[in-house]
Amino acid sequence: MTGLGTALTALAFWLHIMPPQAAVPLACAIAIVNHVVSLSFVRQGFMWRRVWPFLVGGAIGLPIGVLALSALDSDTAKAGLGIFLILYCTYGLLVRHPPTVTGGGRLADGTVGMGGGFLGGLCGIAGPLPTIWTGLRGWPKDQQRAVYQPFNLFVLGISAVGHLMLGRYQALPMESLIVFPIVAVCAVAGILTYRRLADHHFRKVVLVMLMVGGIVQIVDWLGS
Repeated sequence: MTGLGTALTALAFWLHIMPPQAAVPLACAIAIVNHVVSLSFVRQGFMWRRVWPFLVGGAIGLPIGVLALSALDSDTAKAGLGIFLILYCTYGLLVRHPPTVTGGGRLADGTVGMGGGFLGGLCGIAGPLPTIWTGLRGWPKDQQRAVYQPFNLFVLGISAVGHLMLGRYQALPMESLIVFPIVAVCAVAGILTYRRLADHHFRKVVLVMLMVGGIVQIVDWLGS
């Protein structure tokens, strides 16, 4: 329905019943399926001039995050991101008219994309920063999704290639056959619901999803 949180929501359950080496690649794959299906329904909001700064920034930040993984604690980074999401989303839900950021241009967009790519490389969570930023830009819901979904697809695609090269999908044929069609059908159902949402309702749903993601990060951190 929102175009975000697919992998995060699945991992909150799957990590309790399967090892990370299986859960993470499978979650990455279903998120890609979701993006591929749902992006076709919001293609009218796609503007290449808005998307490319995020992709360039993400391409720069992703390898930096991967390199930083050996020096920084990814669990601590997840906990910090979780706290930030909870605080920001609480504020966003309480404020009726949030501020709109109009300055910074493509440089600011690219910097946010680099931050998202860095977090994607460091702890596998690339989406929250671009999602929050597109909302602060005040863009209509189709244009928001047409930016952060291609960005997430870009980062997830790179991750999926890495998992594929490591042979992690070879052990998941049955799981893939089960979850892929379910995700595709539910993505369409989510899009049909999304079309009924006004922009201000969509903003609230996104904030709630981001808050849930933040809570999941805190719970995972406490349990680790």
